[in-house]
Amino acid sequence: MFPFNSSPGGFRFEDLDRLVEDAEQVRYRAEVARRELDEVTGEGESANGRVRARTGAAGLLLEVRLDPRVMEMGSQDLAEEVTLAVRRAQQDGDYKREQVLRDVLGPSGLSTEELTDPFKEISDAFGRSMDEREARVRDVGREPY
Repeated sequence: MFPFNSSPGGFRFEDLDRLVEDAEQVRYRAEVARRELDEVTGEGESANGRVRARTGAAGLLLEVRLDPRVMEMGSQDLAEEVTLAVRRAQQDGDYKREQVLRDVLGPSGLSTEELTDPFKEISDAFGRSMDEREARVRDVGREPY
């Protein structure tokens, strides 16, 4: 299933090298994604285009711009237009964040668990291998010369 020897005690140092290289690539891609996520903004406007909103990386409202013609609207209509513009900006930001994450995770869209399972298997194989080696060292230490 994975490109390493996962048989009991079959850990190889090449597996560890590959794991370290893969982890470095994931760390780099995650850092790039974090920077990109920090810069994501969402933009939205009301149905009539008189209200515009912009949200930041966490979906928080950064700005609302009102066309002077909104003064002709009733308060309820204005409130609905502002709400719509903000909601659209938040949805736009959500979509952009999902795109960044999709780019990092690749086309497979793997879950966090699916991404970490291979690392857990390698770690477990390494642990078993080290336990066996420690047991052999203890046995050698008990043998008379």
